[in-house]
Amino acid sequence: MDDVELRDIEVTNAAPRSLDKISSDMPLLPNTSSSLPGVVRCKEEDVETGIGTLHVATLGDRKRPAIVTFHDIGLNHVSQFQGFANFIDMKPILKRFCVYHVNAPGQEEGANTLPHSFEYPTIDQIAEGLLPVLQHFGIKTFIGLGVGAGANILARFALHNPTKVDALFLVNCVSSAAGWSEWFYQKVSSFYLRGNKVTKFSEDYLLWHHFGKKTMELNHDLVHVYKESMMKSINPYNLACFIESYIKRTALEIRREMDPEKKKTAPQFKCPIMLVSGSNSPHINETVEMNGRLDPVNSTWMKISDCGGMVLEEQPAKVCEAFQLFVQGLGYPYINFQV
Repeated sequence: MDDVELRDIEVTNAAPRSLDKISSDMPLLPNTSSSLPGVVRCKEEDVETGIGTLHVATLGDRKRPAIVTFHDIGLNHVSQFQGFANFIDMKPILKRFCVYHVNAPGQEEGANTLPHSFEYPTIDQIAEGLLPVLQHFGIKTFIGLGVGAGANILARFALHNPTKVDALFLVNCVSSAAGWSEWFYQKVSSFYLRGNKVTKFSEDYLLWHHFGKKTMELNHDLVHVYKESMMKSINPYNLACFIESYIKRTALEIRREMDPEKKKTAPQFKCPIMLVSGSNSPHINETVEMNGRLDPVNSTWMKISDCGGMVLEEQPAKVCEAFQLFVQGLGYPYINFQV
């Protein structure tokens, strides 16, 4: 057999997938002061809005097109998106966009307990609170990437501010109001969380909400990592406020209308939208229902196999590929994943 020599091969180290926030002065390997290539760190700042202070973490050159993310309940920009951003296939995407991670009021790591006199904003008010964020960073339009409650918030913003949103990539998005079952479990969970501690009931419900039953049974390591993260990084009282705001949400005002004349005035998204859900996600039926209310001309629904509710962590390669193709469909240049 002839010897084969590989030439012009660039070795790229995979970044560590951690739920601990990577700070600018934090060594990424024990007993070292050096960092690994490919690891991305965010610049964080607080933005004052009419609904309170929103903690925003930016990643990339602000002169580039914007991607705005929003997290689900029980998570923040670190636990929801840091591992996904450090996934190797995301590197080419991050070179071409600037990502703005928005945290709901009081949900960022290390957040102080909100005053009991503070009136937590509704989901619609949180959505409108994105406007001052866009103005602060000089963002004219953006691509939205949201998960769960964050997907619902971005969807509401797009409906009320269609000229600000280029496209939406939504994971486990729900378009309906909370049903009785969801309302009950979320209400009991928030009741315990208001006692300023995460009880077994709240923990089990949040893990089911994020992963689903099958992933909880099969992927113990991932579930354990998230369990530890929730116990140490979230403020229980603040989370209870966010949960109560989410369960009081109204249904999205969208309607699929096939009649050409009625379609002109029917409430609907004006931008391209992609719905994503795992095959074992506890929210897959809700995403199917939402897809049935969207205009098929500018919407796509995608089910990722062998995956529960946490698709960004369970199947990051498939999500990266889907996002790449989605962005190319918007007219952005081809993104080569082999760089």
